[in-house]
Amino acid sequence: MKKLDFEPVKSKEEFRRNYKLHDMAEEVGKNLLTQWGINFRNFGSDKRYQKVWEGGEDKPDMLIEFEGKQALLDWKGKRKAKWLVNQRAVRAYEKWSKALNLPVIIAFFVFNDNGELKERRCAILGKNSYRSSPGKQWDANETIEFEEPLPFFNKTEILKAFR
Repeated sequence: MKKLDFEPVKSKEEFRRNYKLHDMAEEVGKNLLTQWGINFRNFGSDKRYQKVWEGGEDKPDMLIEFEGKQALLDWKGKRKAKWLVNQRAVRAYEKWSKALNLPVIIAFFVFNDNGELKERRCAILGKNSYRSSPGKQWDANETIEFEEPLPFFNKTEILKAFR
């Protein structure tokens, strides 16, 4: 068996802990989509339990559909209202958007330490501008940050992405 010649930046526990906020965002988000009559199905796969996972194969979480129109959507759970996304993921989402000719919506859900939802926003790649964040994050990822105030995550804003 080949020995890997690098040390992971995140431990297995740190990597999986990041998914807790994602899972909370996904649960709230799916409930909202259902209430709004927006259909959805999985698009990307969950890689948290794979032995070795390399960056670069990111896919948005879901394909959503309303009245025959479709978009890709990715959930981001946060502790702070800072609209950061891994640069690697954004580049991959842009490729998926171009390949499938579909808009990509990034849904941000901010939770407090008690797990209560405090804010929800969304960004549409290609419509909401972003810039590279200075430096790397604690987990050694390069990120982008959306520059303008992002719209509230609601049915009206989601449907705007389809147009």
